[in-house]
Amino acid sequence: MIESFNTAPDITGPFEIKEKGSRFISSCYHVKTKETVEEILKKLKKEHYNCTHICYAYLIGEGEIKFFRYNDDGEPSGTAGLPIYNEILRKNLFNVLVTSVRYYGGVNLGTGGLARTYGLSARTALENVKPVLIEIKEPVTIEVPYDLTGLAMNTINHTPKVVVISKSYNDSGTMISVNIPVASVEKFKSEIVEKSAGKIRISE
Repeated sequence: MIESFNTAPDITGPFEIKEKGSRFISSCYHVKTKETVEEILKKLKKEHYNCTHICYAYLIGEGEIKFFRYNDDGEPSGTAGLPIYNEILRKNLFNVLVTSVRYYGGVNLGTGGLARTYGLSARTALENVKPVLIEIKEPVTIEVPYDLTGLAMNTINHTPKVVVISKSYNDSGTMISVNIPVASVEKFKSEIVEKSAGKIRISE
């Protein structure tokens, strides 16, 4: 079971390196959706309207790869997006986009030179990322009779890093929805049922 993963802050960069007259400007972004990626790329294209290429790679997932993509943006196949993506994998970050904007300097770098330089460009940004640890949480809803509200809240408050999402009320009691770190879910469920002698129920 994956309990946590590392991601990046909202943005790290830009950082610039030069190779034989060409400028490579890299940044790393926190992203969770393809739509966010498209928004960032749109802004970069507007900002760097006279650049030669905007190459990138991104990886979306929480501790496991759910979706990824890399793009050479007109560079020879495999010389830009893939080296950037490989640097993301080496850093073991999730929900990130890394971009490298190139301004051509008049000297061809060759496929090997391009791959090395785009990899270095991505690595320059990623080495400056201060990883953000995200704990994966699971939503749990409990049905609590009114006379056991105090017991329920005491258990919630003594379970580390639990966040109350919502409360609703009906004739028989309170429905409390919480987010719990996945590592603590089973312990929380068994503890609250045992303490209440089964009167507090877990709502599936």
